Amino acid sequence: MNFYISPLNSSFHNRESFDCGKPTLNDYLKKIAGQDAKRGYSKTFVATLDSVDNPEVVGYYSTSASSIKFENIPQHLSKKLPKYPAPAMLIGRLAADRRMQGQRLGETLLIHALDRAVRASSEMAIFAVKVDAIDEEAKRFYLHYGFIPFQNKELSLLLPMTTILTIDKITNNRN
Repeated sequence: MNFYISPLNSSFHNRESFDCGKPTLNDYLKKIAGQDAKRGYSKTFVATLDSVDNPEVVGYYSTSASSIKFENIPQHLSKKLPKYPAPAMLIGRLAADRRMQGQRLGETLLIHALDRAVRASSEMAIFAVKVDAIDEEAKRFYLHYGFIPFQNKELSLLLPMTTILTIDKITNNRN
């Protein structure tokens, strides 16, 4: 199945039929994502099927700048870090429509977001990509892709840029 990911265009993309099974994620896409983009609070990227000209949204993720408090960084990562907040890119939300669940759309969206982090890290400092999982199911999804739980926040996780860059180099060398 081919997914096309592009920035949310509120006047083009149809979000009304989107249903990932989690009302807060549905409502964000339908009611808030466009406003957050205009305010400069987050950028939302949407997935459509078959072509970039298809307006029906089947998945999305949002990103913004963030930081991670030093005391939340796992000890094995914080040993040589300065004792102040670390810069991060936040994946604030990531969801796939119920019709697409099991089709690896979540993975596709996550890889797309991590690729954005790699590109952004060439222009500004990013220590890690941070996520605040909505529930245990989402936490398991991120753990599967190598995210590490925060020191003292049960549903918050991070993936160090050094890990992402290593994966990116390996992937690029295969092509």
